[in-house]
Amino acid sequence: MTNQFISRLPEDTNKTLHDTLLAFSSADNEIRTNAERYLFSNWIQSDSIETLLVFLAENSVNPNSNISQLSAVLYRKVALRSPVINRALSGENSSESSGSTLIAKNISSIPKTTLVEIRNILLNGFMDNSLPSMLKHKVSDAISVTCLPELPDWPELIQTLFTTAILDTTSNSDIENKSNIIMKESSFRILSSAPHLVTKISIENTISLFKNGFNDESKASDDAVKVSAVTAFVNYFKEMDKSQWANLSVLLPDLLNSLPVFLDSGNDQALAAVIDPLIELVDIAPKLFQKMFDDIIRFCDYVIKDTNISSDARISALELISVFSERAPKMCSESDYYGTTAVFDCLLMISDIADDQESTEEWLEADDETPIYNEDKSEQGRQCLDNLSLKLGGVYLVPYLFKYIEQMLVSNDWREVYGALMGLSAAAEGSSNVLENDLVKLVQMVVPMINHPHPRVQFAACNTLGQFCTDFAPLIIEQCHQLIAPALISKINKNSCDRVCTHAAAAMVNFSEPASKDIMSLYMDDLLQGLSYLLIHPKKYIQEQGLTSIAYAASAAGKKFEKYYDSVMPVLFDILARNGFKLETLDSEQRKMVGKCIESISIITASCGREKFEPYHQRYIEILLTIQGQIELVDEEDAAVMNIKNRLEQCWARLCKLLKKDFVPLLKFVLPSLLTTAKSGQTVSIIEEEEAEKYNQQGEWDIIQIHGKHIAIHTSILDDKVSAMELLIVYCLELKESFAPYVEEVMTEIAIESLDFYLHDGVRKTGAKLIPFLLQSLILNQQGLDQIIPLWSLAADKLVDGLSNEPVPDVVMVYHDVLSHCMELLGGDYMSASQLNEYAEGTNKNLNELYERVNQRHNDGDLFIEKEDDDLEIEDINDEEILDEINKSLATIFKFEKEKFLPVYALMFEQVLKFLAHELSFMSIFSLVSISDMILYSGQYSGEFKNLFMERIISYLLHVEPAIRQGASYCIGCCATSAPSVYLDSCMAAMNNLVKIISDPTCKSDDNNMATENAAASIAKILSVYKPEQSDEVLKFWIKSFPVIEDKEAAAYNYKFLADLIKQKNPIILNQLSNVIHYAILAVAHASINDKVAQYVFGALKEAVSGIPAEEVDKLFSKYDAETKALISKYFN
Repeated sequence: MTNQFISRLPEDTNKTLHDTLLAFSSADNEIRTNAERYLFSNWIQSDSIETLLVFLAENSVNPNSNISQLSAVLYRKVALRSPVINRALSGENSSESSGSTLIAKNISSIPKTTLVEIRNILLNGFMDNSLPSMLKHKVSDAISVTCLPELPDWPELIQTLFTTAILDTTSNSDIENKSNIIMKESSFRILSSAPHLVTKISIENTISLFKNGFNDESKASDDAVKVSAVTAFVNYFKEMDKSQWANLSVLLPDLLNSLPVFLDSGNDQALAAVIDPLIELVDIAPKLFQKMFDDIIRFCDYVIKDTNISSDARISALELISVFSERAPKMCSESDYYGTTAVFDCLLMISDIADDQESTEEWLEADDETPIYNEDKSEQGRQCLDNLSLKLGGVYLVPYLFKYIEQMLVSNDWREVYGALMGLSAAAEGSSNVLENDLVKLVQMVVPMINHPHPRVQFAACNTLGQFCTDFAPLIIEQCHQLIAPALISKINKNSCDRVCTHAAAAMVNFSEPASKDIMSLYMDDLLQGLSYLLIHPKKYIQEQGLTSIAYAASAAGKKFEKYYDSVMPVLFDILARNGFKLETLDSEQRKMVGKCIESISIITASCGREKFEPYHQRYIEILLTIQGQIELVDEEDAAVMNIKNRLEQCWARLCKLLKKDFVPLLKFVLPSLLTTAKSGQTVSIIEEEEAEKYNQQGEWDIIQIHGKHIAIHTSILDDKVSAMELLIVYCLELKESFAPYVEEVMTEIAIESLDFYLHDGVRKTGAKLIPFLLQSLILNQQGLDQIIPLWSLAADKLVDGLSNEPVPDVVMVYHDVLSHCMELLGGDYMSASQLNEYAEGTNKNLNELYERVNQRHNDGDLFIEKEDDDLEIEDINDEEILDEINKSLATIFKFEKEKFLPVYALMFEQVLKFLAHELSFMSIFSLVSISDMILYSGQYSGEFKNLFMERIISYLLHVEPAIRQGASYCIGCCATSAPSVYLDSCMAAMNNLVKIISDPTCKSDDNNMATENAAASIAKILSVYKPEQSDEVLKFWIKSFPVIEDKEAAAYNYKFLADLIKQKNPIILNQLSNVIHYAILAVAHASINDKVAQYVFGALKEAVSGIPAEEVDKLFSKYDAETKALISKYFN
């Protein structure tokens, strides 16, 4: 079908726009820039955008146009562009309107009639067989943005695609085949970008469609149809409801059977292109591949082992092996074939590096940050083995690892030795639970390799020892320091190549971090001698490593570094002097050296203390001030300058910790720059698709896709903002009341404002954490409440609002923590009625979301995704921590509001009862704690809720979970002491169950003891408050629950009641006086009771033994050691 091109637009419009687009291709930069500016200012506007889109659509499908491809590309960009002109959103206007700006698109804003017109133009053009393949692809992309999910349905397109996607490509006519191949591939290309189109037809037709694509037999297509079909299928699969996945599984054999075809045809590029979407599919539904699991691994193994296949395809095959370990570890661990194959393939890829002299010389001349050509396979092998180890664990992995490692270490091929060492270092962290059982043997295997003839093996040995020091700390330092430190230090000298020398020094940093001061002091002389060589080396990166290693060694040695201080410090100042302090005259390497040097001086100074620093104090501060004054005058885009700035800020903070109040005069120099960073806004830009890679490479931006648009978020600025706020916390902590003059500015312009930064969780968390420290500075400065409360009210407004609107559970947890922290500091909640109501609404929402999240996690029986018990446990622990913080904030409000908070609490009590009835113990415990706090602080007024929970709490006293028995016991105790008249019947009803807890034969086991001690305390409270008739009978059981030493709160009440009984001369207690004395001694020996309670208890005991002969009393104490006797003497005499 050939399209006769007739434009719908006036001739002058066509000419103007045609000439403008031609100028886009001009070699003259000025002409090109002017054309872009003209198009934007005159045509990408609300009154002309329709005409522009029609023009671009028409020219996209005109094979005779000299701007057809450019038109298609521009059409897609303009269609996705926001109608709002301003594309860069700062922190000041990135509110709700900015969100709509990000989502809105020109294509969704034009009238429906124009949309239909454009669709007809593009669809007719798509069917035009005269369009060359490249243009057809671009038209396909244009069609994809013209059928976005939010736009009206396009049934003509769906009908067309489901015809063109199954065209015959194996006829006798080459011309017809070529045309059909282009059409078929382009159809799947559209379906890949717009998978929602496939969801509009039946599963049966969908299966037929993709089966045809997977089995396409056209020889001339270069497998392009198969590749586009697989990509489209995976994208469609992601769109489908999970209930339909099983129906689609019938396509998997056809999909997988296409893989060998690529091998047979030698089309490595197509092979990699198909494996990549397959990785996505495994990531989504790994268990879908269970029946063909070994076959997939076998195929990947074949690809990886064939070194004639391209690196991209081999790396993709290894990634496919790896994704199974991440998403289906149980399935992998049940397969012996997977273990032996995956480990071998990882080690093979790690070892796959060049052996020629040129490559070795390239490596020798590079530094650790310089990528070496064609070594991405080796790096991928390490990452994959690291994943295998972390996900499958050492019990499964280590036997397979050592099946190959030991023989590789004795190989004559240095690359295999290198592979074995790097493989060990990659597997160490995840396999530490197994490998640490034989650390000495493991280290003895590695240490000799540090003297291997090949420098890359020496490097690998240093790397492995350094990794071991991190992954097996502190045990490896204790057991193997005498093997590791001498080996590493032996390579830090001029006889080693630069790469090995530097890496050995870096490994000593890993050694230093967990090492004790005594161990570090054993090696300091030799280490500093080696590091002094690094400091005078001509290469700056080697000097930098020397500075870093000295700083960490000093930090580890602490005061034991003092004897080296006066010899090291002049050397560091000399390095500073050599590089100079005028930043504008320094090159990038010199600037990095200055930053590293001032950092090292501050770390060493912080380790050795103020007294040693005194002779250098003035000179160092003058240098820092000199640099500080230049920071704002130098280009902030210079990474080395920003590096100095960041290090300088940390140096000031260390000095603040050292100088305390003497640092205050320096604040006027230090804070302005820090506050500027802390006030940074959030920068968001809508960028073009082709710009995304450039932004990603910069490392300072995160790219996300929202409704088809690429959004660039300047995360490095936000990371710096977090660091600046963390330093402000340091200044608040160290300077206390002296920081008060800055509090209002920091609170209103930084801390509170940061809670609106929804693009960066860390900003919101850190900003919230800053709030209580700011309030504390004001309180310590003895500011009046009239100055403090307005700031607190502003902060509380934001925090309670955040409880309702914050999407990230971890941030919600911080908000609750900060609320309770602030209220405790202020000595009251000082919240308005509306704030309390908003707090309750937000907390209720937090609880509801958490409840649903937990239920979904535990009840979702997924046929396609593995759920690891460890993952569930971690997620449960996270939610348990959130509940702890919610309980803490609730308790703090109850503490200050008392019964006045009950009407607000009632709004969330339905949630509390749901949690109480939950089968998971941490959920029930949340409610037990919350109800206990309600009773504790509102007393008799809590009675209105009594019938809603009391029966269940009494039954929980016999729950199988000790933690629930403990919580229920504590709650009963609160009932007795806080509202005795209200809960009399409940406490009496609970007594039998409490006695059962403390009389159980296993009640003092490690698991049960906390529940036992709390039950005993509750019995003591009930007996003390109510004095029931059966008291003596209960006391016989109660005294057997002693000693109470683990729970201090329970211990205090139990021992106080015990002392009361002694003073009352209770015969049941006095008949066991020797035991009672022993229990009291154990309590003070374990610091289970404080001095006041101890004095009361031993005062009662002194009265009890006053009638006993002194020699008999002495006999009671004779069995204790000297330390315990000293304690007895303290309280008894």
